[in-house]
Amino acid sequence: MLMADTMAIFLSVLGLLIACPALWLLCRGLWPDLVELSKADCSVTLFKPFLVGLPLLIAAVIAVIFLGKLPQPVGGISCLALICLFITYAGSGVAGLATVIGERLPSPVDAQCPWKATIRGGIVLELSYILPFLGWFVLLPVSIVIGAGATTRALIKNRKQKPTTRNKNGDLAISGDLSIPGDNQFGGTVSAPV
Repeated sequence: MLMADTMAIFLSVLGLLIACPALWLLCRGLWPDLVELSKADCSVTLFKPFLVGLPLLIAAVIAVIFLGKLPQPVGGISCLALICLFITYAGSGVAGLATVIGERLPSPVDAQCPWKATIRGGIVLELSYILPFLGWFVLLPVSIVIGAGATTRALIKNRKQKPTTRNKNGDLAISGDLSIPGDNQFGGTVSAPV
């Protein structure tokens, strides 16, 4: 093996190690409710999310195999797009799993910056991926399956918890009292009953 090949493999693994926590933080920033529901699910059990995520992974693998048979470059681009979509989808659940791990390794700074638990748990999780054989072939795929299952279960719970009401025009209706603290010129509360 040439030095260039060794460097290419090393830099690819290093790039993946940097990108994983960044993806999990991106998911936490874009979909905080989804990550919180995934975290709550993963803190109770990992078995149910695994059972839900396994058929999703099998379906994604079958779809990638099917898309790979399409004429190139359409087949290759479609496969790559589906893999990226699945990894991002599972990333929300893995962000919840990483947050559970990080919260079980507490730090005093978590009160001011709750996202640091995601970073801490994510680093622990991804460093376990480096472990030969166990990390490569067990921990990495199992955490992706758990992430996909936790995301799916969180979407289902989120849908059940937030029923949407629509007015006569079909627009979403908001009920309750909207108040914005400190938004008037005297520092008080501005309220608008709806």
